[in-house]
Amino acid sequence: MKVKMVGKKSARCKNVYSNCVCNYYKLVDHCVLPAYKAWMFKHCAATCGVCTADSMAKVCRNTYPDQMCTMFASLGFHKQSKMQYFMACKCPKVCGICDMDTPPSAPSIIDNTLDQEECLRLHNEKRSLHGAAELTWCTKCAAFAQTVVQTLQDSDSPLIHSSTDQLVWRVNGKIVIHGENLMYHFPEVDCQMSVESWYREKDLYNPRNPLFDIESSSHFTQMVWKDTQSVGCAKTQSYLACIYEPAGNMRSIYLFRMNVQV
Repeated sequence: MKVKMVGKKSARCKNVYSNCVCNYYKLVDHCVLPAYKAWMFKHCAATCGVCTADSMAKVCRNTYPDQMCTMFASLGFHKQSKMQYFMACKCPKVCGICDMDTPPSAPSIIDNTLDQEECLRLHNEKRSLHGAAELTWCTKCAAFAQTVVQTLQDSDSPLIHSSTDQLVWRVNGKIVIHGENLMYHFPEVDCQMSVESWYREKDLYNPRNPLFDIESSSHFTQMVWKDTQSVGCAKTQSYLACIYEPAGNMRSIYLFRMNVQV
């Protein structure tokens, strides 16, 4: 799925994030850099000039006296990394944040498609290092993963996992519990960085006491869980989810030792 964000001026749009945060991001060029532009147009519309001039004026006021802000700018505070947030928040006018001479261009197209074959290959490469059989692709799991990431992306939520009830459905007439791995990365996520990040949890896994601090290595153990047979993944711009069938990480020392080979 591809989504195109269009920079259309509106009299009613506003910043989702605080003006200080949005002004700082504009000061460091996030309104124009391709990697950040789409996110900025969505969350900092007024600051990036997607709104009308009236809306922009509301977010672009010096909260310190103009004379003081001018003095700070003459000292180059707006160019010093340690002072840029302060300047963008308190003295946006002298930082050039209010400059509306050049209308913003629409951000580039965001590719939300996920390479299924690549994602499956990456999983199976890691599983082969731990004596686990290859997974197959689960279409229903991928469809559920799509609803998960779309909900997270639309609400800008933290990585809140699906409930157990949501992860249970019938497969060939049997009730099956599914596992879930989530990943967030700004400005854009992909399967390779997700799998590598999850796999690094291997160093946190304690085979002698696998139930101790299980959450610290749960992404890794789910990926290499021997009894898991299939996986389906989906992504949006910043969120990625993989759903595993059946679930791993059963809270049993015996099952961990049978399923996680290190």
